[in-house]
Amino acid sequence: MLDIPRVERPSDQCGVCSSLAEHESAVQKIGRPDDDTYLPAASHDLIVVKDFELHGSRRLQLRRCPQCGTYYRYQTDYTFLVNGTEDEEYLTRLTAEQAAEYLNRPAPA
Repeated sequence: MLDIPRVERPSDQCGVCSSLAEHESAVQKIGRPDDDTYLPAASHDLIVVKDFELHGSRRLQLRRCPQCGTYYRYQTDYTFLVNGTEDEEYLTRLTAEQAAEYLNRPAPA
């Protein structure tokens, strides 16, 4: 049975989550700083609940809003290029059921 988390306040009324879209993405390319994009500042307020990629350079994390309890999936990816890398970040708001699946998934040892 899944442990379904409770959200304390709707995300559109939360000071953190109201600044975040359902899906956010950002890309930074080595040597192209004018084209770089970043996740909104509010994403830095989210707390890491579980880290599923402890030993690699790619991240997969379950994060939670400290104000309203909304859960997010945070992922990073990169593409190796001859002259550097292209780094990508993704942040996705999760439903309570989706968050429960991540909460019940074992973290790597």
